[in-house]
Formats: sequence, C-alpha cells, structure tokens
Amino acid sequence: VERFLVDVLGFGWHEVHDEADLMQGGLNQRIEDRMDHMMGHPTRCPHGEPIPSRDGVMPEIDDWPLIIAPPGAAGEISRIKTHDPDKLLYLASLKLVPGTPFRLISRQPFNGPLRVDIMDRGQQVIGSELAGAIWVTHTAPSR
Repeated sequence: VERFLVDVLGFGWHEVHDEADLMQGGLNQRIEDRMDHMMGHPTRCPHGEPIPSRDGVMPEIDDWPLIIAPPGAAGEISRIKTHDPDKLLYLASLKLVPGTPFRLISRQPFNGPLRVDIMDRGQQVIGSELAGAIWVTHTAPSR
C-alpha cells in the first residue's frame, strides 16, 4: 500500500506509513492483487523494507546499520528503518535513500558523526543516531 501511495498517487515517502496502515485493513485481496499487478509486483516498500509474498514469506536481506560498517566500506543503501517524517525528509534531501551507492569515509569515536561519500553526489556528514536508521549492504572496505 505504501508503494501504491508513493508510486501511483504521488505521496512523499515521509507521509505514507500511517495512511497505509489505515488503508490496509480495508482492502480485500482482489484490490490488493490489482494494485500489486499495476505496479509490477514491487519487492520493497519506499523505505526499502521487503514486501512479503502473498503467502506471507518474507525475503531475507543481508544488511546491517551503517553505524557499524567499517570505514572504507562501500555498497548500497538497502533500507531506512524509521517512519519519522522529519528524518525521512532530511535523508531524501541528502539523497540517502534505498538504492543509493555509498562509501563510508570515516566515523568519529564516541558516537561521533560519520562522513559518507554518496557516489556521484558528494560527501555528507551525518550523526550516529541517523546512521543507525540507515541500513546498507556493503562490500569489503575499499582503499
């Protein structure tokens, strides 16, 4: 439902969580199936969370919070684990959204900020609280 609200109805990813919760209880399977078909059977919500199959099987994702990635790690933002509209708007303004390639340049000690290179978009500094909400898949540290 979140995907439909964003992709078809044009809502922002920061405003769909509560709306989708309200709508989901009132949808019958036939309408849900048509929405799914109309959107090409998406596998992730706008925040990157996996969408379970019709029989309830949840796909496995091998990702973890950016806050624990080692400096030099490179990969892709997998999902954003917050529904806080202000945080989502801020992350979108920094281009830190699912599917975005990144490289972690540095992480300061004692819960200090992280410097992230958002491939082809420049560097950003983010706090450790926000970095805990950004989940990533990554490769071995790059030099």
